[in-house]
Amino acid sequence: MSGRNLRHSPFDETVSAPEFRDRTARAHALGPLCDHCLGRLFAGVGTGLRNEDRGRTLRRLANLPAAPGTCSLCQGLFSALDAWTSRIQTAVAGLEFETFLVSSHADPALVAREEALWSQVGPSTSSGQAEPYKQEFNRAVGCRLADALGKMPDLAQPDLVILVDHKRGTVDVRPQPLLVSGRYRKLVRGMPQCRWAGWPTSVQQVVADPICRAAEGLDHDFHGAGREDTDVRCLGERPFVVEIHGPRRRALDWAALTAEINASGTVEALGLGPCGRDEPARLKALRPDKTYRALVRLGAPVADEALGRLSGLRGEIRQRTPRRMLKRRADLMRLRQVHSVEWQRTGPDTLELRVRTSGGLYIKELISGDSARTQPNVAALLGVEAECAELDVADIHLE
Repeated sequence: MSGRNLRHSPFDETVSAPEFRDRTARAHALGPLCDHCLGRLFAGVGTGLRNEDRGRTLRRLANLPAAPGTCSLCQGLFSALDAWTSRIQTAVAGLEFETFLVSSHADPALVAREEALWSQVGPSTSSGQAEPYKQEFNRAVGCRLADALGKMPDLAQPDLVILVDHKRGTVDVRPQPLLVSGRYRKLVRGMPQCRWAGWPTSVQQVVADPICRAAEGLDHDFHGAGREDTDVRCLGERPFVVEIHGPRRRALDWAALTAEINASGTVEALGLGPCGRDEPARLKALRPDKTYRALVRLGAPVADEALGRLSGLRGEIRQRTPRRMLKRRADLMRLRQVHSVEWQRTGPDTLELRVRTSGGLYIKELISGDSARTQPNVAALLGVEAECAELDVADIHLE
């Protein structure tokens, strides 16, 4: 916006008051200021204006000389905005992104000059707060980048953070994590969900390694909506989020990646696609019901009529933290629910149990009793020892 277009604007009328002219003259007398730094003194006045437009109007109304070659405050920082923009364009070349954020580490010497000027000029009852130089720089460079790159600034969830260090004169480009959501089915036993020392592979590696390679990322994290034990298959669809760090690519071929993952024969991925930053937290908060299929081995044969006692599993379950988990979890009493239970004899001393439970119930201990730490339990109801010989997560009820 030119100074000519501002001659008869409401801003023009406001800052023509003696208070504004006096403050402008006092500020400029302490050292010649560029239009950006002059306008920042009155950043709270007028809407839809750039600080440089405010500065030009103030300069004209206060009869100040033309903007100096080198500003006494910013030392030429704002006259070099195009140069900074060009440097950033070079730094982001080759990266895929749609949104970005320009951020800055302030130069302490410039901040000190700025605060000294403000303290000497004094506050104005009408002009509102002056704007710190870093805020003006970030916005001005951001607008130039948006025009040059055809990308959108995003203060909340940018694909790329561009960090400018004004003291060191450096530009640091930081791709933000690429988050990919989906659901998985673990088709084999003997595989942990996340990377684990001593295990050759994991659900995380089968799913996330191909995505990380395609994104040209540095590493990955895995967030699941709960997890199953290493020796448990997950035949229901468990939601997850893969977090790719330092990605250079974001526009990935999700169908091809799904096919590559599923070709492993160990893990099946469904519904792959990018998601928002709040998705991992949402997954962690989920507590869906689950249906389990368990092969139960009994310490002795049990008569058919005795199996009817298993209906006593329905209802509230009082479960202390299993002994096998005490190294990782606090020893607490938890109340959970068994919503339904079905059973079928598969041999004289074996049966298949199918139970639907609330989230967080330990099924192996529901069967064994875990030295009476889980009540009621299969072993106590049947009066014989019982152990879970095989376990599957048959369904995860997300609705």
